[in-house]
Amino acid sequence: MTAPPMLKRFGLTSILVECADLSAALAVHSHLQHQPPAGLVELIPAAQTVLVRFEQAQQALTFARTFTGAASTDIRREASREQLIDVVYDGEDLADVAEHTGLSIEKVIEAHTQQQWSVAFAGFAPGFFYLHAEENVLEVPRRASPRTAVPSGAVGLAGQFSGIYPRTSPGGWQLIGHTNAPLWDLSQNPPALLEPGNTVRFRAVREHIDVATPESTVSEPSTDSVLTVKTAGAQLLFEDEGRSGLTHWGVSPAGFADPVAAHAANLLVGNMPSATVLESLMGGFVVEAQQDTVVALTGARTFAIVTEPAQPDRVVPQDAPVALMAGQTLRVGVAEQGLRVYLGIRGGFAAEEAATSFSTDTMSSIGPSPLQPGDSLHVAEKTGIAVAHPVIAPALPNPQEANLIRVIVGPRDDWFTPESIQRFFRTEWTVSPDSNRIGIRLAPQESGSDGTDTQILERANTEELPSEGMVSGAIQVPPNGEPVVFLADHPVTGGYPVIACVHPHDLRLLAQSQPGTTIRFTRFEIDGEANEQENTRA
Repeated sequence: MTAPPMLKRFGLTSILVECADLSAALAVHSHLQHQPPAGLVELIPAAQTVLVRFEQAQQALTFARTFTGAASTDIRREASREQLIDVVYDGEDLADVAEHTGLSIEKVIEAHTQQQWSVAFAGFAPGFFYLHAEENVLEVPRRASPRTAVPSGAVGLAGQFSGIYPRTSPGGWQLIGHTNAPLWDLSQNPPALLEPGNTVRFRAVREHIDVATPESTVSEPSTDSVLTVKTAGAQLLFEDEGRSGLTHWGVSPAGFADPVAAHAANLLVGNMPSATVLESLMGGFVVEAQQDTVVALTGARTFAIVTEPAQPDRVVPQDAPVALMAGQTLRVGVAEQGLRVYLGIRGGFAAEEAATSFSTDTMSSIGPSPLQPGDSLHVAEKTGIAVAHPVIAPALPNPQEANLIRVIVGPRDDWFTPESIQRFFRTEWTVSPDSNRIGIRLAPQESGSDGTDTQILERANTEELPSEGMVSGAIQVPPNGEPVVFLADHPVTGGYPVIACVHPHDLRLLAQSQPGTTIRFTRFEIDGEANEQENTRA
């Protein structure tokens, strides 16, 4: 009899269903697809788990208390599409795979091409999928030292899976060949060549015939330019509410890093909260008005002025609507407190739509490119509402003291020693300069608040964790023991244990933390109980 799944809380609104194996995970995924629980937002299947995300915390708690598992008969076998993919078997690790499996190179190729592979679940990037075969003799470990750049189209093996890299990216899979199949192309509908439930067969070929890449059909906005970018600063992006419901393609949510500040910028100029805004890293950008408009600056604290020829400079208040007339220039200084500045404009910014959103995803390069000097900005001209009164600025991280961040422990806290869990909470962590929209990297200060030497977080379980679904706020701990907190552009799945997850209301504080900011984690209790006691067996 198959053991019932283990249910573990993953942040405030998600539950991780841990199953015995891939087949059990696929059964749970199929069961929940056809019998969705109340409040279900998203399902992310993985090697041995299904991440179930809800609208509200109470819905997640109810599911954890009532879900009784799924039988293998729950897998619904809908008609699937088989994809034939041509591969040139010339991978750098082909000989190593042969040695590890005890097969000749010819037999490795034969084993890879004679199997029917099932598309099990999406991976770390749009268009990357884990392919599984029932009688796979090519089970090999990942490389001990991952490559910093695996080329687009590389075909690899890792554990019990095969996969194809849709774009150049770091990776530790054993490479056995390459293909020019169009795995991810936003000009196609659907953009992904594969989807979970499809099947794949590989065909060995000697060489590829290059396929011409279709030219972009994106047209310029029909409206006249309202602003022109004069200086873009460190990073100037279009962002909106982001993408949802596309994890089956490996597409992460992206969107506002600080939703509170972005929503305020929109409301101040009479937009719906979800309208597209500009998100600036550290400020330091300049735009010139080509038409009369209304704008608002929110987020990180900065000094901004409006200039125009033969007129005195005008200081621009933050968190208030500001009239910007044709010929005037808005100059935004470098952020003094906080990290990300938001600029809203009456009507919302018009941008190129990609995969249901106007947001730039910096990890997958989906969405509009970062803005550059000379770029023209247009408005979407969506129906507006009344311009709001000035708002009370939301809190920003205090650079002079440790900022308390609430976390829900788990789901993989049991992979760490009890001493490491204690150290995680007593340590004062420093935000690393290597942080970005994908994640905040944290490094320990020289000593904890109690004066003891701070050490890296040590694992009680040193096995390799099969990839599983991720959410914004997940705190992964890689082998160096220094946490990474996932932000808006995080990957759909990850392979390092998550020690805890940041409370959604506190995540914006991390998104607004400049390098050098001090962070201290504190437990958030649910229903009056420490959440580590809420791991339940169905």
